[in-house]
Amino acid sequence: DFLNHFKIKDMETLNIILKENPISFTNVRHPFERLVSGYLDAVPGGKFTELKGKTFDQFVTETVLKEANASQDKKTFSEMNEHWRPSNAMCAFCNIHYKVISKTETFNEDKMRIMENLGLKEKEKQQRLHAHGGNNIQNMTRKLLSSITKDVKIALVDLYKYDFAMFDYDPDLY
Repeated sequence: DFLNHFKIKDMETLNIILKENPISFTNVRHPFERLVSGYLDAVPGGKFTELKGKTFDQFVTETVLKEANASQDKKTFSEMNEHWRPSNAMCAFCNIHYKVISKTETFNEDKMRIMENLGLKEKEKQQRLHAHGGNNIQNMTRKLLSSITKDVKIALVDLYKYDFAMFDYDPDLY
C-alpha cells in the first residue's frame, strides 16, 4: 500500500530514489482538525453521497470508528478511508526519513524553507484551493468535538494516539 500510495513500482525503485538523497517532505495537521476537515468534505461537502445527512457524531461512530474497528491490522488501518485514517498508518514515516515534516499551521513558512532548500523562488502568492484551516477550522473543530460523548472522544484519542505523539499535538486542545 505504501509503494502504491507514492506510485513507486517496487522497493528496489524506492531504494534507488532514496540513494539520491532527495529532499523529502510531508505535511501533517492536528488529528482532530484533519478529522473535521474530512467530515466537512465528505458529508456537508457531498464528496461521499452515502454519508449525506450524517451528524458529526454519526460520522465518527458509524464510519470512522467502525472502519477502524473493522481493520484487522491496527498499524495500517486498511479498512479506513485515507482522508481520516491516522497519518502514521500510511507508514511513510517508517520508510522515508523526511527532511521536513511541515505542519498545516506553519505551512507558508515551511513552504518557503523547502523552496529555499531546493533553490526555487515562489513566483507569486497562490490561492489555496482546499482550505479548511486557520481560525475557522479551529472553531469548527471545537464545536464539533463538543458534540460527541467523552467515550467517543477517548476512542478517537486512542485511534490517533501515535499521530498526537509523533507530531507533538495536544489531544486535549479540543
